[in-house]
Amino acid sequence: MQTIKNLAVKHSSKLKYLFLCGAIIAAINTLSRADYNFVVYLYMFYVWTFMGDKAEVQRQDKLGTFYILIYSLLIDVIWCSFWGGKWDNAINLIHEITLLFSWIGIIWKILIILLICVLETDTIKTSLMSFIKNRRNGDNNNPHYPFDQEN
Repeated sequence: MQTIKNLAVKHSSKLKYLFLCGAIIAAINTLSRADYNFVVYLYMFYVWTFMGDKAEVQRQDKLGTFYILIYSLLIDVIWCSFWGGKWDNAINLIHEITLLFSWIGIIWKILIILLICVLETDTIKTSLMSFIKNRRNGDNNNPHYPFDQEN
């Protein structure tokens, strides 16, 4: 596991290019699907690239986009499962291409989620523990909830 983390840290500067590739996949999907992933990937590219001087804001935005990415993965799987049965005919090539690239996008998204988990393990753990602690204490009034890390 340590070699995977070392490799991920070594190439962490290239993570932003994975976001751009995800945006290209999402752009192809817009042929027949209103794909929100395009905007999500471009925002993630912005957060990982241009917000380097604002570490606290970047940390919160990284966590927010990480959780959005996990949620959108669930939505994509549901969408592909539903529309996969509706677009059975090979007559409409655009629908078939969209479905294919949607599944490619899901695999791509899983790869990105795993890389972020490896790179931001401590931040994610701290955030989740804070979220669980606040939930148990009934503190739902925090404006950064569940993305804060204050104890």
